[in-house]
Amino acid sequence: MKTLRTIIIEDEPSGMENMRLKLQQNCPEIEIVAECLNGEDAIRQIRRHLPELIFLDIMLGDMTGFDVLKAIRNPTFEVIFTTSFDEYAIQAIKSNALDYLLKPIDIDELIEAVSKMQLKLMEKSTTQTPVAPRPTKIGFPISTGQQFIDPQSIIYISAEDNVAVLHLPAREKIKLTKSLGWVEELLEGHGFCRVHHSYVINFNHMSEYVRQDGGYLIMSDKKLISVARRKKDDFLSKMEAWEGSK
Repeated sequence: MKTLRTIIIEDEPSGMENMRLKLQQNCPEIEIVAECLNGEDAIRQIRRHLPELIFLDIMLGDMTGFDVLKAIRNPTFEVIFTTSFDEYAIQAIKSNALDYLLKPIDIDELIEAVSKMQLKLMEKSTTQTPVAPRPTKIGFPISTGQQFIDPQSIIYISAEDNVAVLHLPAREKIKLTKSLGWVEELLEGHGFCRVHHSYVINFNHMSEYVRQDGGYLIMSDKKLISVARRKKDDFLSKMEAWEGSK
């Protein structure tokens, strides 16, 4: 039985505990990798853990579950909505939700919803068709318009004067008109990682990771880039996922 990397997103601690216990006692295939009590944390943890399944409450204080989904580009996970309100069912269906569970959550319905996920994975593995290759070049905004670049030629991106600068082989630099955060989102899923307030690196141009002195990287152009303490866990997690995909 395949283990499903799962995140629970629920704004009530008692509801979180209830869901966790029901999953642990009745759905052994579920591996809970994160629990989130608000929408902003949910977005961060989804990007960090890359789950296969999320249990998503609809009402999350200042945000809704639908707001969380809108913030995630090209999601690769399935969604099971959990809510006390049945009026959101149509909107959930339009969001391509795997299932929609009303609270208090019935155990049989919970088991059935998780079984749908397993069935979907089995069908996908037997009928999977080749995925079209990603475009080899992406348009990056510069002062005169756009410059089209293969993202894998980028060694790293730095923040300078509140805008991002692409660093390419042969010491070539391209100054953009957008921030480093904007470029980080654009390159999500392309093998890049934010390791510092001022740097996003390309794993494919990482020559060495040195754990000494707080941790730093040696890039293919010999540039040394520190890994910020608050970014280290996210970096190590993404590096492990990158290594596993090779």
